[in-house]
Parts: sequence; structure tokens; C-alpha cells
Amino acid sequence: MQQAEKRKDFFPRFSPEFLRSIGMFQKPKLPKVDVDDEELLEDLNRYVDFALKLGCEDAKIIPATMVRVDERLRLKCRISMCHHYNNCANCPPHSPTVEEMRKIIPMYRYAIVVKRDVEPKDEFVDPKEEIDIARHYRKNMEIVGLLEAQAFSDGYYFAMGFAGGSCQHALCMMQECNVLRGKRCRFVLKARPAMEAVGIDVMHLAMKLGWEVYPVRARPIPPEEFPCAKTFGIVFVY
Repeated sequence: MQQAEKRKDFFPRFSPEFLRSIGMFQKPKLPKVDVDDEELLEDLNRYVDFALKLGCEDAKIIPATMVRVDERLRLKCRISMCHHYNNCANCPPHSPTVEEMRKIIPMYRYAIVVKRDVEPKDEFVDPKEEIDIARHYRKNMEIVGLLEAQAFSDGYYFAMGFAGGSCQHALCMMQECNVLRGKRCRFVLKARPAMEAVGIDVMHLAMKLGWEVYPVRARPIPPEEFPCAKTFGIVFVY
């Protein structure tokens, strides 16, 4: 019973009323084909503002070329073998490959990178239950999905978001992946591949942006010695 109650308190979803109250999803716009930097940056700054209102501690506009991809990120999904590997449609080997990302990223001019602080940090560094970690990844995916949807609604129909952690963990709470069983995704508007699952070097990007980041859950470092824990996401816009 206690576990069921805890799941209900799993970071409640943003209501449509709240989203509209902060200025999101007001009116769909025609697809944008040729957009100059002035118009694009005006929209991107709106998305930064939305990210902050949705609970991010920081969000930054970056040139897409700042994003570095590395095959070693996907290799770490296999060594040591992550329990999501080959068990989730948004995790390797099913997620977009590094080769694909190297072709796709240069087709975008800008992206929005978002950061959320995990509080209390012990839920990441020294979790007592898997749900402690999952709820933070879930909120991260929800925010990334909403920013992507807003950009899409504004006419940036190629907007594409990547979050953090496995959607099988964050959204489905380790149930068998529906997509790999030939069924519809349970969370089609929220489930996104993790940045690291497609080879994006999150640590490198965070440090380039001046954000403090640590490889948490390292043993045998005592949890109290970790200064902080964070989640990250990115939305390529145009």
C-alpha cells in the first residue's frame, strides 16, 4: 500500500491549465521553412523561459555544433551490461546510432539544453528504492517532451528531444517494453531516448556550459561527499 501511494506522488503531470497559464500551447502556427536568426532566437528564448517555469534550474541556447557524440557512450551501455540494453526501444541497440546522430545534428542550427537539480540528491547518489531515481528521470522526460511539442506547435516540425535515463525505468517502471512486443508505446508523447543512448557526451556538454556535474553513484565514495546531482535534456529545434 505504501509503495502504491508513493507511485501516486510520482511528480504529478503538468495540467493543461497550468501549461496555458505560463503561455504554452496558445495557438498552432504554420510550418516554418526559412527562419532568420532573429525570429529563431526570439522563439528559443521563449523556450528557455518555459523550461524555467516548468522547474528547470537552468536552460541555455547553444549552437548544435557544440554537441559532441562519441561511440564510447553507447559502448558503456554494454560494458558493464545495462539491464535496459536490448530491453527498451529507446535504448541501444534500438536507439539512433552515433553514425546517424553525426549526420543529423549538423542539420540543426540551435538546440536548448536544460538542467534540473535532483533534490534530495541522495535519491540519485544513494537511492533507497528505484522509484527514487525514476521520478526524477520521469520529470526530465516530461519537460523535454513538452518543449519539443511547443516547438513543433510553433512550426518547427523537425524539433527533436533527448532526455536522460531509460524510459523503461522512468515511465514503465521496468515493465516489458510494449514497442519491442509489437505494440503501441505506453507513453508515446513522453518517452525519449537518453542523450547518452544516442552517443551525446553529456558530461562534456555540461562542463562546456559551466555546469557542475559529477558521475554519481560511484562506490565506495560516501554519498555525503557528492556536492550535487543533476539531470539534463536537450531539444534540437531548427
